[in-house]
Amino acid sequence: MVKSAFRTLLLFVGPALALSACAAGSTLYVPGDLARPPRAVAPAAGAPQVVVVNFSYAAAPDGAIGRDFDRVRTIVWKGEPGKAMADLVAGVLKESGVATLRRAVDAQGAEAVPVRISGVVRRFEVNTRRTGSLSLVTEATVSLTVTAEGPGLSGPSEQAVTSSTSLSDLFVTPDDLREALMSTANAVAEEAARKLLEAKVVSPPS
Repeated sequence: MVKSAFRTLLLFVGPALALSACAAGSTLYVPGDLARPPRAVAPAAGAPQVVVVNFSYAAAPDGAIGRDFDRVRTIVWKGEPGKAMADLVAGVLKESGVATLRRAVDAQGAEAVPVRISGVVRRFEVNTRRTGSLSLVTEATVSLTVTAEGPGLSGPSEQAVTSSTSLSDLFVTPDDLREALMSTANAVAEEAARKLLEAKVVSPPS
């Protein structure tokens, strides 16, 4: 009787253990790019006021940006966090009516624009872990420092922004990771742009 029950248990537990072993040490990829939510924005008029250059970012080996602690997997995004965050900040400034250019760090002609915005992506990560018998929490955190300088300013202006987003579900999917990361990255970009506008570092035409 005991042996029969044990064999029955193995029929259910065995495959689960095999799948768990296969998952250990594997990689979970975040798909796609980060983007702004679609919205209608009137193009800014006049000469460019601001140039946003690629932000710096100390990338981890193999593009790792986090960990799935429940199934022991590295989370990887094949994008470039420094470029992506610069794109998002520039996008928010354009939506605010600021005539904005996007350039690489060493692009020619950027020095002619009154304000140059650079930045450092200090944290760009998404992790997932189990918090109960059935619940998994996915948390994304992005931390950014932006610096504005140029002939149009009396001196450099630095703004630091951090944001986190948490999602809870029964299991994690690549789309969940992207949703959490994209929501957090956009929140940080919006806050950075808001601080630049409030500090009068940049302003839309009156």
